[in-house]
Amino acid sequence: MNRPERLNAFDERMIREMRGVIWRSNFDESIRIIVITGTGRAFCAGRDINGLDYENNLSTAGYRAYVRANHELFDDIEAIEKPVIAAVNGICAGGGVEMAIACDFRMAAEGAEFLLPENQLGVIPASGACSRMIQMIGIGRLKEMVMAALPVDAKEAHQIGLVNRVFPATDLIEQTLIFARKLLERAPQAAGMGKHIINMCQNVDTETGRLLERLGQSVLIRTKDNKEGMTAFKEKRRPQFTGD
Repeated sequence: MNRPERLNAFDERMIREMRGVIWRSNFDESIRIIVITGTGRAFCAGRDINGLDYENNLSTAGYRAYVRANHELFDDIEAIEKPVIAAVNGICAGGGVEMAIACDFRMAAEGAEFLLPENQLGVIPASGACSRMIQMIGIGRLKEMVMAALPVDAKEAHQIGLVNRVFPATDLIEQTLIFARKLLERAPQAAGMGKHIINMCQNVDTETGRLLERLGQSVLIRTKDNKEGMTAFKEKRRPQFTGD
């Protein structure tokens, strides 16, 4: 994200461009992993507040259509069957938090801070924070962030399960790429299927979840990568996955 003068707050153009990247990545087999980070001192400050006057003067139906665009961006990030990593390099507020939690993994710089300030505008974070974060950090912590609008620093974010790893700011991108390269050694279809099944299992009963697991496994068991993984295990070597 490259609007450092606006703390990478997203506007209609950024949403459109990011959705384009995610869409193309679905079909480009040379793209195996996506890393999202921000230029400057912020990861993302959420929606650009300069656009709020326009949004607030839309009709109710028009407002829902307008906001649907950024909801669908986050849904696209969550749904793409490739790993998506948020490298949270600084301020992460409002919709920036909601973008980060739509990613599969969150790496944070030591100075990063997470904040849901919408209460100060008389509204709630309504682009996934209330629905996605409740299982991630628990209802009590989420209420602190939403109702009390309390900030969470990187260390606490790691402790409550909001981020996976915390690194010194100077090492964030390097360490994120090291993690990404580890993912590159894994079977692509199995990683994508695992992401897909885990996401679906958040909202179904356990019996349905096991059915989804069996369906996913029945696809993977027929792949060349499964055969390569089994052969490599028997031969005591590292598998060479191709995504087939």
